[in-house]
Amino acid sequence: MEEGVRQLALVSSVLGGFSFTFLSALLLSTSEKRIKFWLMLGFMIASMCFLLSALGWSMIDLGDSSPENRSHHQNLVKLLLLGLIAIIFSLGISGWLINRKTGIATAIISVLALLFLVFGILSRYIVM
Repeated sequence: MEEGVRQLALVSSVLGGFSFTFLSALLLSTSEKRIKFWLMLGFMIASMCFLLSALGWSMIDLGDSSPENRSHHQNLVKLLLLGLIAIIFSLGISGWLINRKTGIATAIISVLALLFLVFGILSRYIVM
């Protein structure tokens, strides 16, 4: 379990770095399109989710198997998933900054990625 938590912390911090990079590039963009607001919001949500989950997993007591520690871990997993959804959403709508054709292409790829996230990866963890 310890190695798995360390991997989650590493993945969260790397994805947080990507989200911050995308957000800062967007802040420097001169585009005045309305989609820029939604992109900034999505990348900000993703950045904060990844930052908080990486920090939480870095500070978790790996030797403690109490219900509070497990609950803390489950909340961090939820943050990670929210960050994944936010970054996939943001990458999906980012093409609309360029033109309609690129926007449609990135949106389709984003929807496919979200579907694979839910049905291909998370389906074995979701109890119906």
